Amino acid sequence: MRPDDLLASLASGVTPFMGLPLAPAPAPVPGVVLGVPFDGGVLNRPGARLGPWALRAATLGLGRVAMPARLQGPDDFPRTLAALDWVDGGNIPTPPFSLGGALAAVETAVGAWSAQGARTLLLGGDHLMTLGALRALARRHGPLGLMHLDAHPDAGTGAAWGTEHHHGTWLRSAIQEGLVDPRHTVQLGIRAPRFDSEELVFLLDAGVRIWTPLDLRDPRLATQLQGDIARVGQKPAYVSVDLDVLDPAFCPAVAEPVPGGLSVLDLFALLAHARRWSWVGADLMELAPTLEGAGESARVAAHAALQLLS
Repeated sequence: MRPDDLLASLASGVTPFMGLPLAPAPAPVPGVVLGVPFDGGVLNRPGARLGPWALRAATLGLGRVAMPARLQGPDDFPRTLAALDWVDGGNIPTPPFSLGGALAAVETAVGAWSAQGARTLLLGGDHLMTLGALRALARRHGPLGLMHLDAHPDAGTGAAWGTEHHHGTWLRSAIQEGLVDPRHTVQLGIRAPRFDSEELVFLLDAGVRIWTPLDLRDPRLATQLQGDIARVGQKPAYVSVDLDVLDPAFCPAVAEPVPGGLSVLDLFALLAHARRWSWVGADLMELAPTLEGAGESARVAAHAALQLLS
């Protein structure tokens, strides 16, 4: 955020994401940031509906030119102004008590911006809302490649909870609806304890590549990992980040924290791959600023967005 943008935010009391211009209606721009203030599908530790405000506040005064990853050697990506010519489109008005209504609102908003040629970055918010974005983007681009960073596979059925959808079902729905191509989908950081193996069997049978934190750290698998991630970018791609992919030591204010996760630098290194692709949509989900460590968690998420948008 430039000094004049910071002063303008201080004067107005309005804090756009990274100081971007506000744009309440879809327009022909390179990209848009959209808040998703919904957590009606969260099973435990609610509060993610307030995530968009916390994420915007965490960017107040944040520079938009990321520091090079290395200063004593080659840096693969010269850093320029992040989110160049992007806008902040405000929050999507998601009905707080309707899963279907919230999904439809996200699908409509993302579809309207995508029709103008804009890439979309969602700030959330319940991870179920990713399904609405995928519906809109797949309608425009066809089945998408997907890089999914998460502690959980999010391929449940919802039957145990008496609902078709919640924040742990969206990927199963996306595969079954043909929104993502499972052969061009990779999951990174998966580690949460399971009640059974049904989700993993479903994903593996579909062709999804799944990596645990220990897999990611195994140097013998480095070439395989590079290939799995590169395959995502062979199609129009979507990048979905549940902040619980990070170890709770780095990002505790999430709906479902799981020990043994990625470090912040691990996450940054994985997001760097997406800068090689023409990704069409992305999200940062499940920040719950009502929980302990909210400020630190929001700041980590803001820096993750900076890496993705640089």
